[in-house]
Amino acid sequence: MSLSSLGRAGLLMAGVSLAALAVPLTAQAQTPTVLPPIEADVAPVATAAAPSEVVVAGDDLHRHRHATADAMSIAAGAPGMAVQANGGFSSLPVMRGLADSRVLVSVDGVQITAFCPNGMNPPGSYVSPGRLQSIAILPTLSPVSAGGDNIAGVVALTTKPPTFATDGEGLEVSGEVGVSYRSVADAIGATAQVTVAGPRFSVGYEAAWNRAENYRAGDGERVRSTLYEVYEQALTLAWLTDQGVLSLRAGKHFSPYEGFSTQRMDLTENDSSFADLRYEAAYAWGDLTARASWREVDHEMNFLADKGGSATGGMPMMSQGRDLSAAVSVSRPLKDGGALRAGLEAYRSDLDDWWPPVAGSAMMGPLTYWNVTDGRRKRTGAWAEWEANPAPAWTTLVGARVEHVETDAGPVQPYAWTGMMNAPDAAAALAFNARDRGRADDNLDLTAKATWRPNQATALEFGYARKTRSPTLYERYAWGVGNMSSAMTSFAGDGNGYVGDPDLEPEVAHHLAATLRLENPGGERGVTIGAYHSYVDGLIDAVKIGDLPRGFVKLRFANVDARLYGLDASAFAKVWDSEALGRGQLTGTLSWVRGENRDSGDDLYHMAPLTARVALEQSKGRWTNVAELEVVGEKDRINALRNEPETAAYALLNLRTSWKGERLRVDLAAENVFDADYDLPLGGMAFGDFRAAGYTVPIQPLPGPGRSINLGLTVAF
Repeated sequence: MSLSSLGRAGLLMAGVSLAALAVPLTAQAQTPTVLPPIEADVAPVATAAAPSEVVVAGDDLHRHRHATADAMSIAAGAPGMAVQANGGFSSLPVMRGLADSRVLVSVDGVQITAFCPNGMNPPGSYVSPGRLQSIAILPTLSPVSAGGDNIAGVVALTTKPPTFATDGEGLEVSGEVGVSYRSVADAIGATAQVTVAGPRFSVGYEAAWNRAENYRAGDGERVRSTLYEVYEQALTLAWLTDQGVLSLRAGKHFSPYEGFSTQRMDLTENDSSFADLRYEAAYAWGDLTARASWREVDHEMNFLADKGGSATGGMPMMSQGRDLSAAVSVSRPLKDGGALRAGLEAYRSDLDDWWPPVAGSAMMGPLTYWNVTDGRRKRTGAWAEWEANPAPAWTTLVGARVEHVETDAGPVQPYAWTGMMNAPDAAAALAFNARDRGRADDNLDLTAKATWRPNQATALEFGYARKTRSPTLYERYAWGVGNMSSAMTSFAGDGNGYVGDPDLEPEVAHHLAATLRLENPGGERGVTIGAYHSYVDGLIDAVKIGDLPRGFVKLRFANVDARLYGLDASAFAKVWDSEALGRGQLTGTLSWVRGENRDSGDDLYHMAPLTARVALEQSKGRWTNVAELEVVGEKDRINALRNEPETAAYALLNLRTSWKGERLRVDLAAENVFDADYDLPLGGMAFGDFRAAGYTVPIQPLPGPGRSINLGLTVAF
């Protein structure tokens, strides 16, 4: 049977299973790390939660920590989520077809800026899976209280909170250590956590380390530029007051290298430090949350030897960034069971991005190339929302957020003001420096939705949301128009070059969405189906302004009108429950999305093809065993502007088992059991392999990982 035929057969089987069973829709996790799906959370969430929202936590989250070093790829197993391949621990989120900075990713409530023209240090890259307590996913109709400056929704990563000793028990010491191994990339990892706590104070320390070589594809070949190494550590000091918890969390993230298979450059160092001060309290009148945060990032790019890096210096690129933020919010309960909430927020990001001259290079010198100098992005906002229960079966949520966003950047400089090779950039720099670069946006977000629960087995959520995102500093101020300089700015992983536009307007999305969840009274079977339609006024896409060598194109960021729509579905059903075999459960998920540039008629970039999963899970005593079939359809709807490649359908079989004792846990998995050779639909193009081959081979999409044997051991104390 051909791979394409296998894909169609698998999709048909998954569709039949969903029709028979019924669960929330999940998108394919496109990532260069073998990843098991979210299993526990395809079952219904708590009755009080919105049907469209998913929280990944507890045992389910633990199963994922040994399968990947990339926290964002765990979220990709949830309804409506996928990821765009972008480094071993730096994948970019795709929520219902909207990607990257259009999705708000927060870490402990803090928003983090990606200070890189290739998006190599996104928010999710700053927290390892072993440090996570939970992942909350709020698509499309996310409340305004969850955050602004996004048009897709919110992924909230939360690390483990401080713990305190029981009164009268004195000092308590607890912790956990873990190790992991993944054969597909010869990847090893280790985590350690320890807490020393009294009844009123807590001191916690966390550390994680992960390293991987280039992973192997199904054909046995190593996929270049997929290696990485990363270190993390954090210290938390907390004090328990009569009303709540005051905590200070500080830490450091360091990566000496990370290959980027879909980019022209690699990460040669990313050094980041942070501090978060937080106060969370409950008073008689309601709840109060206040926080202030700081993060500083030193980022370097060049060519790793894996991608043919040169001993003469390559092309060093440097970025320095700093985030400062503060926020305060209050929540007051109402007599009907609802609540009034309000908050104030302020954010500031500062960026310098420069490329030092290379000795002996006629093109990269003699001056320093300034890509962004004195870049500033300031955002202040206020929001309020009202949650009510107007009738026993109804819950409503109405909220509004207003934000003022200011961006600016200083004068720039090319490698040289004279000479034929630098002439396009010299002219562009003069024009850029001569114009007014300051911009100010006044943005409005609205969310209005209702949830109807006529009984415990039925929940219907529907509503409207208006969401707004202002352009990033790179989208507005990456000014270089030369072939080389424009090619150094790219978040898409497509090998093309991009030029910014200071006159870009904010994106404004208008969403209509509904989610229906049904389950039988005993909770043994259930289905969740979500549908959405989004019209985006001013989506920041691109228009072609020229050609680059070797079949690539030069693009300028531009506002266009776009439309997206799709369906999410998931189902679960108990198959057996006996003393001899334990408990058996069958789950299935299905995902489908379409996106169109209304100005050009072209398909939007990186729309995931039809994706389905069917899994059978058995739990008996301390053992849990899972067999899963993952099937992805052919990607034949592509973005012509970016020369996006088509990918064939494929099917993967994954087997997993875990044993959980009182203090010891063992996880063992075989991913892609039959070592299928396939390409990632959201993987972009394999530029690492293309460059290493001296540009003499055809451009190919990024291959997915081959068979991997994964092992994880965790010991608690």
